[in-house]
Amino acid sequence: MRPIRIAALGGSLRAGSVSTAALRTCAARARRAGAEVTLLCGPELALPPYDPEAGVRSAAELRLLAALRAADGVLLASPTYHGGMSGLLKNALDHTEALAKDTPGYLDGRAVGCLTVAWNEVAGASALASLRASAQALRGWAVPMGVVVSAATEFTAADTCADPRAARRLDILTDQVLDFARMRRSCEAAAVPVGSGVGAAL
Repeated sequence: MRPIRIAALGGSLRAGSVSTAALRTCAARARRAGAEVTLLCGPELALPPYDPEAGVRSAAELRLLAALRAADGVLLASPTYHGGMSGLLKNALDHTEALAKDTPGYLDGRAVGCLTVAWNEVAGASALASLRASAQALRGWAVPMGVVVSAATEFTAADTCADPRAARRLDILTDQVLDFARMRRSCEAAAVPVGSGVGAAL
């Protein structure tokens, strides 16, 4: 059986971004667990504004769509801007309209883990709620753990979090995405639809 595939999207263009560092920490944990991770951050998500009438897709958009189509799970990380996710990440999610006619469509059946970074926990929680709402609107299965990371949190060059409490939450978030993805793969191997009585019992 092939490894679990994770698409990790980071919504900051800032050099030294804490949200990117947090996402890299999650990606590193997923890789240690044997997953294949496609990390798309900052400039890699700098797509043209979403235009439903556009006839030509950019190379960056095609990379994003390919990563999401191949993914068993998704990680979304964003800085908090005025109580919401970054425009960079929201625009990237808007481009997933191209997945509408896929089978399954959008992010249907994929576990989605969400994290935000903020100086203010109330604003971070608001941004996290909007990120989770977008994931669910795209039919993704938002995992129970959602994480708001303080903007003062430090990360090492080895993709580890210096704050034990934040590190533990990021570990739980990543593990929930991986666990759900594995359950989904098991259901597929047994020809059991995800969301059926048997799948729900898992």
